[in-house]
Amino acid sequence: MVRGAAGVVIGLVIGAGGMYLALRPPWGGGRALVPADAGVVAQAPSDDGPVGPSKKKKRRRPGGTVAAPAPGDDPEGGHEETEPAPALTAADRALEWRGDDVTPPPARLDMSAGDARKLDDGEINATVATQADGVRTCVIQGATGTDLTATITVKLLVGGEGRVTRSRVQAPRYLLEHGLLPCVQRALGRMKFPASGAPTQVTFPINLS
Repeated sequence: MVRGAAGVVIGLVIGAGGMYLALRPPWGGGRALVPADAGVVAQAPSDDGPVGPSKKKKRRRPGGTVAAPAPGDDPEGGHEETEPAPALTAADRALEWRGDDVTPPPARLDMSAGDARKLDDGEINATVATQADGVRTCVIQGATGTDLTATITVKLLVGGEGRVTRSRVQAPRYLLEHGLLPCVQRALGRMKFPASGAPTQVTFPINLS
């Protein structure tokens, strides 16, 4: 389980430009394109389990002796042991890119394409806001049992028919070594953007804290 209460925030996105909506562009001076409270927010479950009074069973002991607790028993009455969080090194926490090349193919003049265009900001935002739960779950599962905090970046190339064709992830090495990339790619493969007739590069961040 994630130590403490780990929060995961999936930010909304803009199209080919790769800006994070509701965040100031890296060069400063920009305006938010969606309300500040937009996005998908989730909290990882606590490892405390159901809250309630624990019942202790009294054991009859021979007079003058003190019984040693049985292996795994808590002297206060509980008997659940939790594994300590792994000791992560600086290398484990370092951000790395892994995945496909998501550079859009060169634009071609195709008169038969008709109204082919890139996805607009509203179409991207609506799809990420309603269909990114699978990506969020991958991050929560990967970070379970750690104290990791990071901003994870997901880049993908959406084909003209609305399906994700390629993707890459920037994340702490620990998460990538524990299966984050294939999990995220499977989740992205289930997403369906509007068909626009032209490929669009999409970028969105996931804040793990």
